[in-house]
Amino acid sequence: MGALPPVPPRDPARRATLATPTAPAAGIGLVTGTPARLVLRPAPPGTGILFRTPGGAEVAADHRAARIAPFCSALQLPGGALLRTPEHLLAALAALGVDDAIAELEGEEVPILDGSALPWCRLILAAGVAEGDAPRRRLALRRPVELSRDGRLIRAEPAETPHFDVSLDLAGWGRLHWAGAPAGEVFLAELAAARSFGRLRWALPAALLARLTRRPALRGAGFANTAPLIGGRILGGARLPAEPVRHRALDLLGDLALLGAPLLAKVTAWRPSHAMNQAFLHHLLAQTDALVPLEG
Repeated sequence: MGALPPVPPRDPARRATLATPTAPAAGIGLVTGTPARLVLRPAPPGTGILFRTPGGAEVAADHRAARIAPFCSALQLPGGALLRTPEHLLAALAALGVDDAIAELEGEEVPILDGSALPWCRLILAAGVAEGDAPRRRLALRRPVELSRDGRLIRAEPAETPHFDVSLDLAGWGRLHWAGAPAGEVFLAELAAARSFGRLRWALPAALLARLTRRPALRGAGFANTAPLIGGRILGGARLPAEPVRHRALDLLGDLALLGAPLLAKVTAWRPSHAMNQAFLHHLLAQTDALVPLEG
């Protein structure tokens, strides 16, 4: 996969953007199968992560625009259309400490690239991360917040820095587990390369049916952008130990980025999914007595 540039040290109390625009990232959408192209550009402090489409429509990567779509997360554009699959890009931006950027998208879905956050990390590090003088907003907790439903659980507890403890059970694999700080060099080494995954026996028929019916459901899925599971192994080999649970941790980071600020918490997740991640996000925001915004 090649060596990555080192993650530059940064002050966690100051906002950061890109030093220069990234090179274009071109590919297809995982869900729609349509061509897409995206360039990240620097943005003023307070912009957040803003997606801009060729028609001029804009949507912030914010919980108020968050929607659930089959097989991915999505943001609702003005007029009702969905911008699908932002989570891997959002995870990369969050892990590398980019608070403000404009994502100029040509197409209806963020390109899936190789199914992981690694290509986004390469582009961001090549462009450079630039700190400014504006204070960075972060979210702390006064008390634990937990949500449990349908055999899944996410719990956030007060902590000085973000930390994940993620577990997953898969037939043929048993219980998979990953724990660590989902940021910086740890993210690059342990999570960034983990790919979207699915059981080959149902993913291929689902993708074929979607193409035949023209429905937006895994029409772009293939061996180049997913980790196909056969029994207790990945066809073609795993990139990382227990790769599926590492990808779920990556997705969790991308979905929690819709809070709009880093969450200073230990997050424990059992069988997380995009739907569960977003349900927890909204549950957390409803606990107004538990969240403490910090500036700088």
